[in-house]
Amino acid sequence: MRHQVIVAHRTDAGQERRENQDSVIHICDERDGCHLLVIADGMGGTACGQEASQLAAQTIRQSFFSAFGANLTINQRLEMAISEANRMILRRAERDRRCRGMGSTCAVLVLADQQAHLAHAGDSRIYMIRDSRIIQLTRDHSRAQRMLDDGLITEEEAANHPDRNWLDRALGLRAEITPDIRPEPIRLSEKDTFIVCTDGLTNLVRDEEIFRIIQRAPAEPACDALIALANERGGHDNITVAIARIGADVTLTF
Repeated sequence: MRHQVIVAHRTDAGQERRENQDSVIHICDERDGCHLLVIADGMGGTACGQEASQLAAQTIRQSFFSAFGANLTINQRLEMAISEANRMILRRAERDRRCRGMGSTCAVLVLADQQAHLAHAGDSRIYMIRDSRIIQLTRDHSRAQRMLDDGLITEEEAANHPDRNWLDRALGLRAEITPDIRPEPIRLSEKDTFIVCTDGLTNLVRDEEIFRIIQRAPAEPACDALIALANERGGHDNITVAIARIGADVTLTF
């Protein structure tokens, strides 16, 4: 028996940016009930950053579902889709001098066959709420994260480090990309909640605040509340958040 899946997502330009360079896509394939959720955060100037994130999200969607029935695992389909998105962004940059250096992060969540599959490149994140705690399932591909891993800075210093947005890995940076793909899927349980978001949220809203808001509100109002909180704190970047809840949605308790 399949779990009910409730998905909501929101994206906002924030308080300081005129253009929104984030993109978000959610598709449920009626053939097998597979949910694909993609978030991308563009880089490389206003116009080209926006184009890069849209190209990333659309290419991942098209490539992932075009491989349906091709006798590939979901992880293989994810790797193929992200590699194709990387290739498409590089090709677009080669054809337009204005867009040289364009790129995008991506964070991809697939819910299929009672399991969650994850892939990402960059500093867009995926979290899971289970058993009354929030767990970050992805590791940022940033210079600040590398310094944290090496013990050179603390978590608090990493959160405010000037190099926190200096990415070691993202779509469009080089000809070959190796996304982080979780080797083993996560078996879904009733009341699991997954959060996929860009750094426009996580740079301004702490993990425990994300947890508290999502635990107390249905998916759509929770997305709105998270974006509102980031904007209240300055909204320095575009803000995108998606929530996928397994089972019945919670009732509003604000």
